[in-house]
Amino acid sequence: MKNQDFLEQLILKLNPDIDDAGLEMLVADAEPVLEEWVFTNIIAKLNPEQRKQIVKISEKNSYTEWETYKYLSKAIPNYENFIKEVYENFEKMYKTNFNDFKK
Repeated sequence: MKNQDFLEQLILKLNPDIDDAGLEMLVADAEPVLEEWVFTNIIAKLNPEQRKQIVKISEKNSYTEWETYKYLSKAIPNYENFIKEVYENFEKMYKTNFNDFKK
């Protein structure tokens, strides 16, 4: 699932009556936060050599998401479960902040 789809579903779950413009604005605001969240969690799981390697991959002009995924799925044990937990933890954090904001 792409980050935008994930965020749209999350925001609609929390605020089902939001209009399209509001949804678009909230997704645009949350997307860089989600990307930073995922990136930070991934980097924290990698050792220094693996960090250097992922930087090399991302600096290539022709790198693909598939290439990055292949590397990370080998570098991080149980990568699928790890990344699922990262997104679940983001959702919990976002819900908490959203509910605190509504108060």
